[in-house]
Amino acid sequence: MSKLTKDVIFDDELHVKIGRGLDIAYNVAKSSFGPNAGNAIIEYPYGDPLVSRDGVTNLQKLMLDDAIENAAVKIVVQASKHNDQTVGDGTTGSVILGYHLYKSGRRLVAAGQNAMVVSRQIIEAGNKAVEQIDAIKKPLNPKMLNKVATTSAGDPAIGELVAETINEVGADGGVTLEDFAGRGIYNEIVEGFYFRKGLVSAYLAKDPANLESKHYKAPILILDKQLSEQNEAAELMERIINAGLKELVIVGSVGGDALAFIVQLRLSNKLTVSIVDAPYDARSLFLEDLALMTDATVITEGFDVNEFSVDQLGFAEKTVITTSGTTILGADGQAEKIAKRVKELQKQLEEASSPVDIEMIRSRLSRLTGKVAIIRVGGATETEQKEVKLRVQDAVGAAQAALKDGILPGGGTTLARLEVGFKEAFEAPFLQLAANSGVNPERLLFQLQDAPEGYGFDLRNIGNKPVDLIKAGVVDPALVVKEIITNAASVAAKLLTTSSGITLKNRDEKHD
Repeated sequence: MSKLTKDVIFDDELHVKIGRGLDIAYNVAKSSFGPNAGNAIIEYPYGDPLVSRDGVTNLQKLMLDDAIENAAVKIVVQASKHNDQTVGDGTTGSVILGYHLYKSGRRLVAAGQNAMVVSRQIIEAGNKAVEQIDAIKKPLNPKMLNKVATTSAGDPAIGELVAETINEVGADGGVTLEDFAGRGIYNEIVEGFYFRKGLVSAYLAKDPANLESKHYKAPILILDKQLSEQNEAAELMERIINAGLKELVIVGSVGGDALAFIVQLRLSNKLTVSIVDAPYDARSLFLEDLALMTDATVITEGFDVNEFSVDQLGFAEKTVITTSGTTILGADGQAEKIAKRVKELQKQLEEASSPVDIEMIRSRLSRLTGKVAIIRVGGATETEQKEVKLRVQDAVGAAQAALKDGILPGGGTTLARLEVGFKEAFEAPFLQLAANSGVNPERLLFQLQDAPEGYGFDLRNIGNKPVDLIKAGVVDPALVVKEIITNAASVAAKLLTTSSGITLKNRDEKHD
């Protein structure tokens, strides 16, 4: 049994290593940033390589030899992943802005300023930037949805299909991606139940490479209680396994020793389990609706686990769980009971006067009568198919974000024109987009400074003078840009105030 011996480094030595790690992450991110950028080739220990221009996908595959450098990359990836999970886009932008905010902060610290003070200044600049964006964003004209999706995907055909899909299911509708043995992409709208909560642990993903679980005709256990005790979890799982079931989807709160036990059960291949938490708003009502849709019985507080029966489980033809959402298709609920619940909710909606109650009832009606889109993606090779799927995912996230919170002039223009502290860092994404387009970044920035509000450059067709970007269809979703700022500022501030690094001395050794 080896000892967990640690290496410890401090201050300047630490930040030299952090800087090297961030340099690598930044160079990977910027190489695939914008419509005219390139792809990354990612090698896997098995299977074919992946060609990707998706920021979070590329960065997640980075693994550096030095522990601190690697830790810095992983911290930056946290910001990128958060953008991906919350709005489905903006992953590369968050890395590029975060990198420049950190570098700007380090220069101030090196000049004698206190790291905690600089850290707070970065957060304040981020908050002020978000306020300015809220003041200038414009509502999305549905006709512009195609432009938003196209800008994100970098492909007009994908943009058109994604816009058509989102127009069908709406800003909060469920969209799942499926492979098919052919070329091209097409969509299908089906009845389904979707909600924005995903896998509680990456260890439970059936498809670790894509952080996704797909279950076919799997039972669904619905919990309106906290499952935290290992003994209780063990009893439940044993009854399910003894019934001959091989897979299980749990919707509800699972934590502590119970979660650790179920993860271990999954890793030992005794039962393939996926766990997803329920939305926090009107949680019990949500779980009741889900139980009705799947013909399940909700397990509530005070329930005696010794009375559990597999008859209390629900079923669905297919359940798809990603890191950001869950889609349930072909649920086993009884149509008559569902129709009765819908009628009751419609009556409640007519009588409701509180905006909160109205929104909650509408949300329940939307789920019970909802539509889910399936976008099927093909390709000449598996590599091409994976790359197209990443583009589609980004376009879906951008389109839904734009519907929710409006749009801004795109191409990095909005960030570059914000009147906030650390202005050079906020100009950096624009300069990088311009550089990747093969033009002189500083010249474009100089022209941008004198351009009217809302004017900038279409980087796919750069002219001699700025154009009205929204009119030209070069737009960014406001929600995505705000997430980029918030996540980038958070990571930069966190790294700036790091003063010691503690790592395993022998990283390759197996530790008990």
